[in-house]
Amino acid sequence: MKTILIICIVAAIGLVGFGAVHYMTTNVGNSPTSQVDSVAADALSVTISGEVNYPGAYVVAKGSKLLDLINAAGGTNSNADSLAFNTDYAIENKGTYFIAPLYDNSNTCSASPIVKTNINMDDVETMQSIAGFTKTVANAIVSYRASAPFKAIEEIKNVSGVGAATYEKVKAKIVLRAA
Repeated sequence: MKTILIICIVAAIGLVGFGAVHYMTTNVGNSPTSQVDSVAADALSVTISGEVNYPGAYVVAKGSKLLDLINAAGGTNSNADSLAFNTDYAIENKGTYFIAPLYDNSNTCSASPIVKTNINMDDVETMQSIAGFTKTVANAIVSYRASAPFKAIEEIKNVSGVGAATYEKVKAKIVLRAA
């Protein structure tokens, strides 16, 4: 029994020693903060959810597009609504991106697509009836898009009156372009 205990202790000491030697030889002249700063300067930390194969948090190169993030997440699945995202959209550090579904995920027997409103083209009444926007918010969306069209559904959060709760409620019911 003592022999086994001694072998385990020696093995543990050897592993710790090897780890320390490896760390010192690979990090000579590199301070941990300078490594973190260089990674942070060249990378974006982002999150993607919805209809991708591997939703979650990713680190991608600075200057990446939504397509790069989708590819990092294993691509879209068959339920992804291609009208609800723009693969050329330049993603931002700490951004959260959503790939909307075509069909309601909570209803496995659903045979018809989710009815959606086009935030770049539809009128106030359509936005109210489909997505449930108030008249004030729907008018604000129309005013906002007059200066520049929406390039990502996440941009709707920039509209006055659309907070996190409203965004969560409507994100699967909006698209950027017509079929």
